[in-house]
Amino acid sequence: MQNQPFNQTLSDEDFNHLTESVVKAILKVGQTQNLEEAIVIRDELHRLPDQVLTEVLNQVILRLVAIDPLLCRWFIIDVFLRDAPPEGRADVAERINILLADLRSL
Repeated sequence: MQNQPFNQTLSDEDFNHLTESVVKAILKVGQTQNLEEAIVIRDELHRLPDQVLTEVLNQVILRLVAIDPLLCRWFIIDVFLRDAPPEGRADVAERINILLADLRSL
């Protein structure tokens, strides 16, 4: 499954349902910012094939930045990228900042 094109791994409906479920889970854990629960979500996401994981994270970032930018930063940078090198974390933080600036300019 890792090497299959994205459209062969999930239907659009399944992808949208998965993304929405992840956003809801993050919003729920964000109410308490319980790190242990957030890490469970992160670990479950890591079970996805790489290409699906990337697409889901992209959509999660887009949705969360519009709903709760601080929660987006906390989950993506502090939880999901917890073990990533500082440069990778900085790149993603910059991307979130750009998305946030774009939203504010609308």
